[in-house]
Amino acid sequence: MKRINLLLPTYNGESYLPALLDSLKNQSYPALRIYARDDGSQDGTVAILRRFRQTLTGGKELVLVNDIDQDWSNQGPHQNFHHILRSMEQADYYFFCDQDDVWDPHKIERAVSLMEKCPADVPLLYTHNYYVCDGELRIQHTLSKQNKCIRPKQMARIELAKVIMTGTWAGVGMAQGFNHTLKKLAFDRGSVTPSIAVDCWVSWVVAGMNGILIYDARPLARYRRHHTTFSAGGADGLARYLDWQKHKDRHCQNIVNGIADYRRLYRDLVSPSRAAFLDLYAGKKRIRKLFYPHRLRDRLLEEIAFRILILIGKI
Repeated sequence: MKRINLLLPTYNGESYLPALLDSLKNQSYPALRIYARDDGSQDGTVAILRRFRQTLTGGKELVLVNDIDQDWSNQGPHQNFHHILRSMEQADYYFFCDQDDVWDPHKIERAVSLMEKCPADVPLLYTHNYYVCDGELRIQHTLSKQNKCIRPKQMARIELAKVIMTGTWAGVGMAQGFNHTLKKLAFDRGSVTPSIAVDCWVSWVVAGMNGILIYDARPLARYRRHHTTFSAGGADGLARYLDWQKHKDRHCQNIVNGIADYRRLYRDLVSPSRAAFLDLYAGKKRIRKLFYPHRLRDRLLEEIAFRILILIGKI
């Protein structure tokens, strides 16, 4: 039986958290350890976690990280994930959780069965399709773009520039799972700027290190989008544009900090062309960045927008 760690940061989540917890409790995979850390909630979130912890039996358990280190400070969503990563014990596979989604009861079992087919010593990232829902979990659509599985030889041809500029290139966090080899590369090699989104970071690392990406086309979760949602992951059209306008500075800083950290940690491990990209975008020569000869985004309007952001010094 493989050891599975689930990483669950919470913050004022009492409205939706019970539905997620029930879906974790009902997972068909029998052995799960849920590492939850609350980020200074002012509602009943912590009480919900403690009550839920008492209902788990068999191979399922919940560890409330705050009870161990007595740190109840508010650190922000990405920093909260990083805190959990530093606090948990080793596992074979790791999965990110968001407090407001609902998982298919067979998600972990199916993911592990697919991940087990790959060599354990190669960095591996798993991501699945999902239903995008409103606040009441009414299904709006599934992902419009269907991804493909990528093996190491194919990954070597992937443009790292496009991977990093896309952000969540390999899916959003709640749909991701990864093996211990990728966990060590992504989070144990050295410090990462706490504000960098962990779902972006693991996808950047698996691409640059020529790992394996498994894409599962089966929708295995309901991804709840509501008025307090932190980002518009899975959104398209107007919602996608409005999210970028609202969080433009955060997205740009995620890219800038990510390139700096990536260069510091992995420059000696990546190919010469990828190292050249990291060197260029870690510098301040805007015109050279502007005329970088490879596409940064798939969509033409987004490509133009990114070149403008580069010209004005945001990236």
